[in-house]
Amino acid sequence: MGGSEHGMALRRLVCDASKHMPAIVTLVTIVIGMFFIVVTPPGHIPDIWAHVYRIDGILNGDVLVRPVDSKSLLHGSNGNVGGHVDWSWINFSLQEYDGYDPAVVRTDTITTQDAAGADVPYNNSAVNSPVTYLPQLVAFAVGKTFGMSAHATYYLAEFVMLTVYALCMGLAVAALPRWRILVSIAMVCPVIMYRNAFAISADSFTQACTFLLTCMVFRTLYRRVSVRYCIALALLSVCTAMCKFTYAPLVLLILFVPHMQQRFAGEHVAGATQGKRTCRDPRLWICIAAVAVSSIWLVVWIRLTSWFVTTPMIVPSENVAAKKRALMGSFTGAAQAAYAIGKAIIHGKSNMDNIANSIVIICCWLAVLVMTVLITVTTVTKSLPVRMRVFLWCAWGIDVGIILLTYLALWLQYTPIGIDEVYGMQYRYFLPLTVLLVLCSAECVASLYVVKQHTGNAVSVDPC
Repeated sequence: MGGSEHGMALRRLVCDASKHMPAIVTLVTIVIGMFFIVVTPPGHIPDIWAHVYRIDGILNGDVLVRPVDSKSLLHGSNGNVGGHVDWSWINFSLQEYDGYDPAVVRTDTITTQDAAGADVPYNNSAVNSPVTYLPQLVAFAVGKTFGMSAHATYYLAEFVMLTVYALCMGLAVAALPRWRILVSIAMVCPVIMYRNAFAISADSFTQACTFLLTCMVFRTLYRRVSVRYCIALALLSVCTAMCKFTYAPLVLLILFVPHMQQRFAGEHVAGATQGKRTCRDPRLWICIAAVAVSSIWLVVWIRLTSWFVTTPMIVPSENVAAKKRALMGSFTGAAQAAYAIGKAIIHGKSNMDNIANSIVIICCWLAVLVMTVLITVTTVTKSLPVRMRVFLWCAWGIDVGIILLTYLALWLQYTPIGIDEVYGMQYRYFLPLTVLLVLCSAECVASLYVVKQHTGNAVSVDPC
């Protein structure tokens, strides 16, 4: 009896803590993020100066990049693209450059300039849409409007991004009907937050959107949601697709929402009646519209930004074009890409052969392997309803597909011809998928535990 009472008391404590997790994770995110802001000197974010130039270029009217003659240490050849950047940011980048990010402009190559600024290159951030920089754009606009220094604006942008990120994390946890504590622990993990919760980068807002989208979709699997909720989910989906395009496949998850919601609508009828009711559900058409708009955006944006390459000094445009022709036109080209991707995965290949990065990449792939095993066992034992098993496998496919798409993009744009292993992979590309991996794995473990406890009867548990 004593053990049972202690167990009940512990469960009540966990459930009480779960209710306050949205506020807790928001506060903890801000505290940890502020610590990282303080200890991370300006310029020590991957591709930071390319992102800074891109944001200021957008504010100066260069929403779409154009050819520029100037060069940077990273973009030291012809074929560069960029836009007009204020002198304050150019001077700030030169002042803070200490060898970390080679995207800093070489002033001796600037040919087009005026009293306000100059045309500088930033190929590797040029493909990012303005949406992925929304928080930083606000901060840069405020800084420019009130005549703030580049140094002050830089920290303002980091604080604005951290605030938006923390709010998204709080909303994400609030949307979860279960696994709040587990997901919160994953969200505030220093490896997840470092350079991703506050950085002037395309990664920060992308990760905030993917975490929030994942949790909002997961809520629809267990709770009845309104049409307004679906509208908000649809808008977030489009926003996510407008961030880094490699994560756009996550939008497909919302297509499960209308089907999953049928279990809460009292529509447990078969055949034509259920089909008619599903077709009349506005949530179905809202989700379809969101996927359609996201797809149209991707097609248009990729078409507008497909004429330049991200690192012409490493892989010139003619080499990228040759790789694309080989990939699409012959089995040999596709086999070469697959071999290079597979070899990079097996070796844990990371950008610049960074050992720490390689270790984390290997750990990420091991986590994906564990997720694969868990879903397979769950499927074999039928410990979850069919609709949940289908969702888990689709989530797995999207997860792995996004990672492989990232490898393919790096093979095309960052790996020189003649190299049989993908260059440029970084563990940060795995991070936006963390919450999806955690939730799917947790569902599998819980269902298998229930089967074991109830001798084969898949009784649902509702952990806090």
